[in-house]
Amino acid sequence: MAAGYGAALDHPIVGTSHSWSQNSDTMTDSPVLENEDKPSLKMSGLYRLQRVSTTDFDPSDRFDAWRETAYSIADLEVPADDEAELFGTKYAVRGAIGNFACHAGSLHRTVVSRATRLSGALDAIIISLMAEGCVGLESPGGEQPITPTGRLVAYDATKAMRYHWSVGKEIYIVLPRAKALEAFGGELPGLVLPLDTIPLGVMVRDHMAALDRHAEHLDLKEMAIALDALHTLALLLLQRIGRGLSDWEQPDPNALFLAAKRYIRANYNVFDLSPEAIALAVGCSRATLYRAFTQNDTTIMDTVRDIRLAMSRRLIEADTGRSISVIAYDCGFKDASSFGKLFRSRFGVSPGAWRGKFS
Repeated sequence: MAAGYGAALDHPIVGTSHSWSQNSDTMTDSPVLENEDKPSLKMSGLYRLQRVSTTDFDPSDRFDAWRETAYSIADLEVPADDEAELFGTKYAVRGAIGNFACHAGSLHRTVVSRATRLSGALDAIIISLMAEGCVGLESPGGEQPITPTGRLVAYDATKAMRYHWSVGKEIYIVLPRAKALEAFGGELPGLVLPLDTIPLGVMVRDHMAALDRHAEHLDLKEMAIALDALHTLALLLLQRIGRGLSDWEQPDPNALFLAAKRYIRANYNVFDLSPEAIALAVGCSRATLYRAFTQNDTTIMDTVRDIRLAMSRRLIEADTGRSISVIAYDCGFKDASSFGKLFRSRFGVSPGAWRGKFS
């Protein structure tokens, strides 16, 4: 996802040419073009991790400086009066195949103009993992699909849209559009393409999260090997997903099941967490999701219930001082009475009796 994609690389998370200097290297999200000279001849900044933060700028001009630095193509919208002060941190690593970056920060919105899209400056495909928070993509027609925490998705940065970013953290890969679409076998369908519905997608997602955790501790050679491997896997993933779509292949049911469980764990407190909402989040039909759960010997709503009960038990054991009814509400149960019956049925004692064991 990129905060303000219309630019293939210009969202706080995908800035196309974020231009500030650090240690004589230029920070940028722009991928190396295939017709450039070999990186060893021109790109001394390859595989070097560079960081920037809103705190690097004076408060008096922080917004303008951050917008210019981290959003050279996408436009960062001015925060509303009732929104928290803008805050953000970003790091980026430029590789020979593409880039790897991470942006974390406050609620904000970005938008890309039609003129920017037509300029040709946005030629990138973004593979995005929302490690924390979520983002909504609003197209000119008003559609606003939501990418929740933990999902791995692909976006075409040339498609105009507004990005609504929650407080959160995005880890993302920037790939040259021509190379990515060649691997995929054509244009990406829709605004958002889920990628973690097959085992290779889960592997790429986990690789991205691991590189984010360890990036600052890797030397240049280690970073080069890790980043090139990640980009190669990402292109293979696009190829695999594209081939599956062209063959009308159903997503792997085990990967769908795991993706759905991750979504449920992240949203267990939502009262109206329905099979329809979960299927939409993981990018499949409701019938396909039902089959994935059936093949794993359970049902969607049984899984929702079990995760909610497990979370409620943890809160009771933690002795947070909240009442049983508040804990029930916080875990997605609509009333304390039905929660108590479900809790007793699952664990053999009432919520109050369970609390007594830990008080």
